[in-house]
Amino acid sequence: MNWRKILFYLLPPLLAVLTIILVNFKTDLSAFIIAGDKAEDVLLASEMQTGTLSRRYLLSVGTEDKTKVSSSFIQALQHKLSTIEGVVNVWSPDQQSKMTQVVQNVYGQHANAFYSLAPEPYLDQLLTPQGLQQKATTLKKLLLSPQTLLIKKIALQDPLLLTLNGFQTVASQIQQLAVKDSHYQNLILETSMAGLDAPAQTKIQTAIRQIFKQLNISERYHLEMTGVPIFAVATQTLIQGDITKVSLLSSLALMLLFLSIFRSFSVLFQVFSLLAIVILSSILTTQFIFGYVHGMTVAIGSTLIGICIDYPIHAVAHAQPVKAKFRASVIAKIWPSMLLGGLTTMIGYIALGISGYPGFQQVAVYASSGILVSLLLTRYIFPYLLTSHTYHSINVPLVTGWAKFCQKYQAWLIGGLIAILSLNMFSLSSLHWMQDMQDLTPELDYLKQKDKQIRARMTSIEPSRFVMVTGDNIELALQKAEQVYPALDQLKQTGELVDYFGLYPWVLSAKQQHDNQQLLKKYLTDDKQLLWQQALKQQGLSVKRLGQLDYTSNSVLSYQQVLETPVSKLIDSRIIVGKKQTIIMIWLSDHQPEALQKALKAIKNVQYFSQRDMFNNMTRNYTQRAQKLLMAGLALIILVLLIRYKSIFKTLQTLLPAVLAAFLILIVWSITGEAISFLHLVGFLLVIAICVDYGIFYQENRGGDIVLTYQAMAASMLTSALAFGSLMTAESTSLRIMAGVVALGVVVGFLLCPLIIKVKQRH
Repeated sequence: MNWRKILFYLLPPLLAVLTIILVNFKTDLSAFIIAGDKAEDVLLASEMQTGTLSRRYLLSVGTEDKTKVSSSFIQALQHKLSTIEGVVNVWSPDQQSKMTQVVQNVYGQHANAFYSLAPEPYLDQLLTPQGLQQKATTLKKLLLSPQTLLIKKIALQDPLLLTLNGFQTVASQIQQLAVKDSHYQNLILETSMAGLDAPAQTKIQTAIRQIFKQLNISERYHLEMTGVPIFAVATQTLIQGDITKVSLLSSLALMLLFLSIFRSFSVLFQVFSLLAIVILSSILTTQFIFGYVHGMTVAIGSTLIGICIDYPIHAVAHAQPVKAKFRASVIAKIWPSMLLGGLTTMIGYIALGISGYPGFQQVAVYASSGILVSLLLTRYIFPYLLTSHTYHSINVPLVTGWAKFCQKYQAWLIGGLIAILSLNMFSLSSLHWMQDMQDLTPELDYLKQKDKQIRARMTSIEPSRFVMVTGDNIELALQKAEQVYPALDQLKQTGELVDYFGLYPWVLSAKQQHDNQQLLKKYLTDDKQLLWQQALKQQGLSVKRLGQLDYTSNSVLSYQQVLETPVSKLIDSRIIVGKKQTIIMIWLSDHQPEALQKALKAIKNVQYFSQRDMFNNMTRNYTQRAQKLLMAGLALIILVLLIRYKSIFKTLQTLLPAVLAAFLILIVWSITGEAISFLHLVGFLLVIAICVDYGIFYQENRGGDIVLTYQAMAASMLTSALAFGSLMTAESTSLRIMAGVVALGVVVGFLLCPLIIKVKQRH
């Protein structure tokens, strides 16, 4: 056994060990799909993957008989859930409303800074004889109410109850966070790990269900859950199932196909050892460049087996008929065709990598590195593995007969093909483009529906639609948000917005706090102090304890200080602080998007954000980019062929089977009315990149035997069709789209080669 054989057979186990040790696999679809050209899109995508909202579950407990859920059961469940490893906190939505102590202890001493967003109109109305009389009357009523202890503590440091002014609207909003349906009790559970950390979240979800089952002895209650972690685990399960299913199915199908064609277990072992090296080296290369490998990359990359097996198939087909000592020279003879075919295929994958579609950047690296490794192994190692003296001729049924049929009736068949293309040319204008990216994930519709049901029980907020405010830092973002609130208040008055949930009164910019303090100081003159004391006397309240309006403190309450209080649970999911940019999300209730966009148009760095619109814009951008890359990839392939053949006619003749195959698929789409996404165009590009290999091998016929060449092409076509066709068994719609386009395309491209390309037999 020479050194090449030793190296070849040692590589698979060595690479397998390195893969187990070094590779970090991910399965979240947002990392594979979501990307943006704008900084705020990137920041939002990051928040969706690792932010506070992504780490929270919404748990909803209900009864089958529509009776009220026991509060003691919820308390016990809440306590048990909080003991799960990785759970940071568990609370009921209505617990967030119990902020009286915070209002007293935190905001009471900053009353002169937080009392209003429009201080002048407020003070003009408050600091009048009538206004002060009304405030004294209100103060007396509150001191005689059940909240007397709270009001007394606040009034001693804030006699005008400025603290409560900003919180008037919050009271009604907090109620919206409580349970709407009395048949359900809800909890919010926050984890320490990212919501898209599927393995960790799987353990937490298992623990949640086990604890609920242990407590629900009578089986009276049922538990429903939603949140980013639920979608992450479901997606991981889906992808892992697809990877396992597709990999096993394609590997078994290819093995059976290979055995039926070559009838040699030794050659089977050698070829699939080569493929193992290709796949493992592709995984390691992707890990080295990106720092992780996505599960979808492996699923789509598993089709690479059908492409990379082409090169050893041609090597075996042409080398086996000759003596062992001549096999290296025979493989060297067809090497230029393999190299050119591999280069054109890599062009197709590289075009995917610059498409802007995040997942296909990995697929491009994965595939290109795999093709390169397969080519090098086939050329420099494989010839020395083929030492068997037994030879079985390749005989794929019907293939030779099809080639002869095409040659005999070429004129008639070409005429028929032209007629088909001409008759259906105008139907291409009816192509239907997919507009909604959610159509790519219908397999998760059941989770989307459940998410909608659970959220409807808890709040009228639309979490995927909000006003997005951006600023270079937290202070500038807060100042900008304070310009938005009046516009939203105006929409509330006209009925075009039911309500909104901003950061005020919990957080206010330092500038607004300072302005409030200075203005209040200016308004509180001695005569206003006297009017206030008179109002207190008329209500029988203590002037000694409540008559001094001392609002001289100039301290500012910062966002970081607020985060250290229980208020953080209310606001931390509405603000994203990046290194160079801060985003504030103003949540919305029911609203009219057109009116909202019109009202915000004049405010810079403020925009209406819809998650669905963002995804749909991405879909349109990806589709437009895919169309351009399709043309660019095709142009580059033509350039490479022109350099090789130095003949326009020969170049076009070689490329035409691939282009016509893709064009015929377009016609099928237009007739069937299938909605076309950028994934269809990606598959379209791959059809051209793969099928051009067939044109190259058939055109060059370097082995000299066109029958043998076409038989070898048939074997490689069947492997590609099988590899991509196996994706049809996947549950993922994206994978099935790729399967349908490419599997059909490679078959059609192969069948068109003897019809389009006329080759003279070499002797």
